[in-house]
Amino acid sequence: MGSPDDPVGWQHGVAGSVRDNRRIDCWLEVVDGGIRAARFEVFASDEARRAAVWTVQWLQGQAIAQAEGLTGLGIAEATNLPDASRSDALCIEDALRAALAAPPTEGG
Repeated sequence: MGSPDDPVGWQHGVAGSVRDNRRIDCWLEVVDGGIRAARFEVFASDEARRAAVWTVQWLQGQAIAQAEGLTGLGIAEATNLPDASRSDALCIEDALRAALAAPPTEGG
């Protein structure tokens, strides 16, 4: 969990907002069409953190095509999120999709 120590080369996506008590940052290290590493920064409920941890574990080693198929509903069901927290899983999905679409971060 948390941002990478050196984000250069990582793809970064964000969903939600701290103002709304739900912001998720997704960091992906993509190599040869697969996800070598994934990290999330979670500013939300404990349920969102738990779902993000599961998502990190699931993503690592997956091909991009498999990662693109992961949905908020799938995350919510895999982590048994209560109904009131299912929107957290959608925010994780949105951050993941944004990271998958982002170019690698460049050095300054």
